Amino acid sequence: MKWEFNHKLEVDSLENYEEMNITGVSFNKEEINKKEFRFLTLREVIFNNCKFLNVVFDNVFLAKVEFRNCEFMNVTFNADNLNKVRFINSKLTNISILDNKIQDLELIEGIMQYSRIENSNIDNGIINGISFRENNFRRNKIWNVEFFKCEFREDKFMDTKFGNSDFRTSHFKDVSVNIDDFISSKLSIINVMEILGDKGIILED
Repeated sequence: MKWEFNHKLEVDSLENYEEMNITGVSFNKEEINKKEFRFLTLREVIFNNCKFLNVVFDNVFLAKVEFRNCEFMNVTFNADNLNKVRFINSKLTNISILDNKIQDLELIEGIMQYSRIENSNIDNGIINGISFRENNFRRNKIWNVEFFKCEFREDKFMDTKFGNSDFRTSHFKDVSVNIDDFISSKLSIINVMEILGDKGIILED
Protein backbone atom coordinates (compact mmCIF):
# COMPACT_ATOMS: atom_id res chain seq x y z
CA MET A 1 0.00 0.00 0.00
CA LYS A 2 2.98 2.30 -0.44
CA TRP A 3 2.27 5.72 -1.85
CA GLU A 4 4.15 9.01 -2.02
CA PHE A 5 3.26 12.67 -2.24
CA ASN A 6 3.43 14.12 -5.74
CA HIS A 7 3.87 17.68 -4.49
CA LYS A 8 6.58 19.40 -2.50
CA LEU A 9 4.61 20.37 0.57
CA GLU A 10 4.72 23.93 1.87
CA VAL A 11 4.44 24.70 5.57
CA ASP A 12 1.49 26.93 6.41
CA SER A 13 -1.22 27.67 8.98
CA LEU A 14 -4.73 26.30 8.58
CA GLU A 15 -6.12 29.69 9.57
CA ASN A 16 -4.90 31.06 6.23
CA TYR A 17 -7.30 28.83 4.32
CA GLU A 18 -10.93 29.58 3.69
CA GLU A 19 -11.31 28.00 0.26
CA MET A 20 -12.80 24.58 -0.27
CA ASN A 21 -9.66 22.86 -1.62
CA ILE A 22 -6.27 22.48 0.05
CA THR A 23 -3.42 20.72 -1.77
CA GLY A 24 0.25 20.21 -1.06
CA VAL A 25 0.47 21.80 2.40
CA SER A 26 1.99 20.78 5.73
CA PHE A 27 0.51 22.04 9.02
CA ASN A 28 2.66 21.88 12.15
CA LYS A 29 1.66 22.12 15.83
CA GLU A 30 -1.77 23.54 15.07
CA GLU A 31 -4.60 23.40 17.60
CA ILE A 32 -7.95 23.28 15.83
CA ASN A 33 -10.78 23.81 18.30
CA LYS A 34 -14.54 24.02 17.75
CA LYS A 35 -14.33 24.10 13.95
CA GLU A 36 -16.66 22.66 11.31
CA PHE A 37 -15.27 21.70 7.92
CA ARG A 38 -17.99 21.06 5.33
CA PHE A 39 -17.64 20.00 1.69
CA LEU A 40 -13.87 20.47 1.91
CA THR A 41 -11.25 18.66 -0.17
CA LEU A 42 -7.80 17.88 1.24
CA ARG A 43 -5.20 16.38 -1.10
CA GLU A 44 -1.60 15.58 -0.23
CA VAL A 45 -1.68 17.28 3.15
CA ILE A 46 0.32 16.49 6.29
CA PHE A 47 -0.64 17.40 9.85
CA ASN A 48 2.31 17.18 12.25
CA ASN A 49 1.80 17.26 16.03
CA CYS A 50 -1.64 18.83 15.68
CA LYS A 51 -4.60 18.75 18.06
CA PHE A 52 -8.21 18.49 16.88
CA LEU A 53 -10.68 19.34 19.65
CA ASN A 54 -14.47 19.39 19.15
CA VAL A 55 -14.08 19.39 15.35
CA VAL A 56 -16.57 18.22 12.71
CA PHE A 57 -15.59 16.96 9.26
CA ASP A 58 -18.84 16.80 7.27
CA ASN A 59 -18.88 15.55 3.66
CA VAL A 60 -15.13 16.05 3.43
CA PHE A 61 -12.90 14.30 0.86
CA LEU A 62 -9.40 13.38 2.04
CA ALA A 63 -6.86 11.89 -0.38
CA LYS A 64 -3.25 11.16 0.56
CA VAL A 65 -3.58 12.90 3.90
CA GLU A 66 -1.24 12.04 6.75
CA PHE A 67 -1.72 12.72 10.45
CA ARG A 68 1.55 12.35 12.37
CA ASN A 69 1.63 12.42 16.18
CA CYS A 70 -1.80 14.04 16.27
CA GLU A 71 -4.45 14.05 18.97
CA PHE A 72 -8.20 13.89 18.28
CA MET A 73 -10.73 14.58 21.02
CA ASN A 74 -14.52 14.76 20.46
CA VAL A 75 -14.12 14.78 16.67
CA THR A 76 -16.85 13.72 14.24
CA PHE A 77 -16.27 12.38 10.73
CA ASN A 78 -19.69 12.43 9.06
CA ALA A 79 -20.35 11.15 5.51
CA ASP A 80 -16.70 11.63 4.57
CA ASN A 81 -14.63 9.90 1.92
CA LEU A 82 -11.11 8.90 2.97
CA ASN A 83 -8.70 7.58 0.37
CA LYS A 84 -5.10 6.71 1.24
CA VAL A 85 -5.19 8.35 4.66
CA ARG A 86 -2.56 7.62 7.32
CA PHE A 87 -2.77 8.06 11.08
CA ILE A 88 0.72 7.57 12.53
CA ASN A 89 1.36 7.47 16.29
CA SER A 90 -1.89 9.33 16.95
CA LYS A 91 -4.43 9.26 19.77
CA LEU A 92 -8.16 9.20 19.02
CA THR A 93 -10.55 9.66 21.93
CA ASN A 94 -14.34 9.91 21.79
CA ILE A 95 -14.39 9.94 17.98
CA SER A 96 -17.51 9.43 15.87
CA ILE A 97 -17.05 7.91 12.42
CA LEU A 98 -20.47 7.88 10.77
CA ASP A 99 -21.45 6.85 7.23
CA ASN A 100 -17.88 7.01 5.96
CA LYS A 101 -16.32 5.40 2.90
CA ILE A 102 -12.69 4.54 3.61
CA GLN A 103 -10.17 3.02 1.21
CA ASP A 104 -6.50 2.12 1.69
CA LEU A 105 -6.42 3.15 5.33
CA GLU A 106 -3.25 3.03 7.44
CA LEU A 107 -3.33 3.23 11.23
CA ILE A 108 0.20 2.86 12.56
CA GLU A 109 0.88 2.77 16.32
CA GLY A 110 -1.48 4.64 18.60
CA ILE A 111 -4.71 4.35 20.54
CA MET A 112 -8.40 4.57 19.71
CA GLN A 113 -10.74 4.70 22.69
CA TYR A 114 -14.33 5.45 23.77
CA SER A 115 -15.32 5.98 20.13
CA ARG A 116 -18.10 4.84 17.82
CA ILE A 117 -17.89 3.68 14.22
CA GLU A 118 -21.25 3.24 12.51
CA ASN A 119 -22.60 2.52 9.02
CA SER A 120 -19.14 2.79 7.50
CA ASN A 121 -17.21 0.78 4.92
CA ILE A 122 -13.47 0.17 5.10
CA ASP A 123 -11.91 -1.47 2.05
CA ASN A 124 -8.20 -2.33 2.15
CA GLY A 125 -6.05 -1.27 5.02
CA ILE A 126 -3.19 -1.91 7.40
CA ILE A 127 -3.83 -1.39 11.10
CA ASN A 128 -0.56 -1.90 12.93
CA GLY A 129 0.01 -1.75 16.67
CA ILE A 130 -3.25 -0.01 17.58
CA SER A 131 -4.74 -0.33 21.06
CA PHE A 132 -8.55 -0.31 20.88
CA ARG A 133 -10.38 0.49 24.13
CA GLU A 134 -14.14 0.44 24.76
CA ASN A 135 -15.22 1.38 21.24
CA ASN A 136 -18.61 0.64 19.69
CA PHE A 137 -18.75 -0.70 16.12
CA ARG A 138 -22.23 -0.88 14.56
CA ARG A 139 -23.37 -1.90 11.08
CA ASN A 140 -19.99 -1.69 9.36
CA LYS A 141 -18.31 -3.60 6.55
CA ILE A 142 -14.57 -4.05 6.94
CA TRP A 143 -12.88 -5.80 4.05
CA ASN A 144 -9.27 -6.72 3.23
CA VAL A 145 -7.74 -5.22 6.36
CA GLU A 146 -4.69 -6.59 8.17
CA PHE A 147 -4.80 -6.06 11.94
CA PHE A 148 -1.16 -6.54 12.94
CA LYS A 149 -0.33 -6.78 16.64
CA CYS A 150 -3.44 -4.86 17.70
CA GLU A 151 -5.25 -5.22 21.01
CA PHE A 152 -9.02 -5.06 21.44
CA ARG A 153 -10.21 -4.52 25.01
CA GLU A 154 -13.89 -4.15 25.99
CA ASP A 155 -14.91 -3.22 22.45
CA LYS A 156 -18.44 -3.99 21.24
CA PHE A 157 -19.22 -5.13 17.70
CA MET A 158 -22.79 -5.27 16.41
CA ASP A 159 -23.62 -6.18 12.80
CA THR A 160 -20.03 -5.47 11.78
CA LYS A 161 -18.79 -7.86 9.11
CA PHE A 162 -15.13 -8.63 8.50
CA GLY A 163 -14.24 -10.04 5.08
CA ASN A 164 -10.85 -11.38 4.03
CA SER A 165 -9.17 -9.66 6.98
CA ASP A 166 -6.33 -10.95 9.16
CA PHE A 167 -6.33 -10.89 12.98
CA ARG A 168 -3.83 -13.68 13.68
CA THR A 169 -1.24 -11.49 15.45
CA SER A 170 -3.83 -9.50 17.44
CA HIS A 171 -5.59 -10.16 20.75
CA PHE A 172 -9.09 -9.81 22.20
CA LYS A 173 -10.01 -9.20 25.85
CA ASP A 174 -13.57 -8.81 27.19
CA VAL A 175 -14.84 -8.11 23.67
CA SER A 176 -18.46 -8.52 22.57
CA VAL A 177 -18.51 -9.90 19.02
CA ASN A 178 -20.25 -12.59 16.98
CA ILE A 179 -17.60 -15.01 15.76
CA ASP A 180 -19.72 -15.66 12.63
CA ASP A 181 -18.90 -12.11 11.54
CA PHE A 182 -15.32 -13.24 10.89
CA ILE A 183 -16.28 -15.72 8.16
CA SER A 184 -13.70 -15.54 5.31
CA SER A 185 -11.22 -13.78 7.63
CA LYS A 186 -8.14 -15.28 9.28
CA LEU A 187 -8.11 -15.98 13.01
CA SER A 188 -5.56 -17.85 15.08
CA ILE A 189 -6.57 -20.57 17.52
CA ILE A 190 -5.67 -18.11 20.28
CA ASN A 191 -8.06 -15.54 18.77
CA VAL A 192 -10.88 -18.08 18.79
CA MET A 193 -10.15 -19.08 22.38
CA GLU A 194 -10.10 -15.43 23.47
CA ILE A 195 -13.39 -14.62 21.75
CA LEU A 196 -15.19 -17.74 22.96
CA GLY A 197 -13.66 -17.38 26.42
CA ASP A 198 -15.29 -13.96 26.73
CA LYS A 199 -18.62 -15.75 26.13
CA GLY A 200 -17.88 -18.27 28.86
CA ILE A 201 -17.01 -21.07 26.43
CA ILE A 202 -13.79 -22.85 27.33
CA LEU A 203 -11.91 -24.89 24.71
CA GLU A 204 -9.86 -27.79 26.05
CA ASP A 205 -7.79 -30.53 24.45
